[in-house]
Amino acid sequence: GIVSDVQLEAISYAGQSHSQTLPDKSTRGFFLGDGTGIGKGRTIAGIILDNYNQGRKKSLWVTLNASLVNDAKRDVEALFGNSDLVTQFAGGKKAESVLNTDEAIMVVSYSALSKGFDSDNSNFKKIINWLGEDFDGVIVFDEAHKMGNATAVKGTRGIKKASQTGLAGIALQKALPKAKIVYSSATGATEVENLRYAERLGLWGEGTAFATGDDFVSNIKAGGLAAMELIARDMKAMGVY
Repeated sequence: GIVSDVQLEAISYAGQSHSQTLPDKSTRGFFLGDGTGIGKGRTIAGIILDNYNQGRKKSLWVTLNASLVNDAKRDVEALFGNSDLVTQFAGGKKAESVLNTDEAIMVVSYSALSKGFDSDNSNFKKIINWLGEDFDGVIVFDEAHKMGNATAVKGTRGIKKASQTGLAGIALQKALPKAKIVYSSATGATEVENLRYAERLGLWGEGTAFATGDDFVSNIKAGGLAAMELIARDMKAMGVY
C-alpha cells in the first residue's frame, strides 16, 4: 500500500524506457505527466529506489525551490524507510561538503543549478563532477515545465530569448548521456515549445520525422492543438509518457 497500482505502473514504464538507447547512444528518458493528487513525488522516489536497488547509489532531484526538500524527504522516507540519503545542495563554498559522498539523493533547485552554469566554478560543474561523466543513475526534473523556455521563440514583441533554466537543463542532459532522465510535470504538454527541453524522449533526431528539436517545435506548432494531442498519444504508445 505504500505505492499505488497507478504509481507502480509508472515506475515500471520508466524502468522499461530507461533500458532503451536512442540512436545517438543516449539513454531514453521518461515523462511522468500524472495530474495533481496522483502522487508524482512518491512515484519519483520509487524510480530512484528501483535504481538504487540495482546499484546506482547517486541520484539528482532538480526541484523548484528549497522548501520542497521536505516533500522529497517525506516521499523517500515512505519507500526507503528513512530520509537519510536526501541531501540538499544549495551552492556556494559551504555547500561543497555535501558532495563528499558516494551515496545520496541530491536535491537542487533550478536556480542553484542554472546560475552561471557555463562558468568554470559553477554549481552546475560541481554537480557534474560529483556525478561523473559515466553517470547512469536517475536525474529527475521535477515540475519540468520550469525549463519551458529552452529555445528562443519569435513572439508578437520580437524574439524571446531562451531562459538560463532551460539551457542548463539541456546542457545537463547532454553532459551525461547515460543518465536516466525523468521529466515530471502535470502541465508538460500544453504548448509545444514546452517540450523543447525533453531531449531524451526520441521525438526528434535520427529515426524520426524531425531533424532537430527546433524542427519539431516549428512543425508541430503549425499543426495546432490536434498535433499536440497526437504527440501525447504517440508518446504514450512509445512507453515514454
